[in-house]
Amino acid sequence: MPYCPACGTQIRETATYCPQCGKKLVAEKPKVWTEELETTGHQLLGKVEELINEANVRRIVIKQEGRTLIEIPLAWAAVGAVLAPVLAAVGALAALVTNCTITIERSEQPAQSGT
Repeated sequence: MPYCPACGTQIRETATYCPQCGKKLVAEKPKVWTEELETTGHQLLGKVEELINEANVRRIVIKQEGRTLIEIPLAWAAVGAVLAPVLAAVGALAALVTNCTITIERSEQPAQSGT
């Protein structure tokens, strides 16, 4: 049988809360939503760079006429040199396409404190 990570009490495998301390044992899946925007080839690289810098963007998909051209999964660890080849590919793609659609998958926005 597993144990509560907070208080060490032995718990059932199917428990969602610790019966001793009340700690939630099952993490909730983050809420995800998507949005789409139309852009031209020469604006594509700038827009992708802007989206990469946003904290809540999880994935970027670039499509032209309904076909997926490139899909960019983003994670906290993906920074700097790791994204350089991806941005080079997006830059080359931007030179070839005229109009395209960017689908942006976002995770739930962090709650803002009211201080």
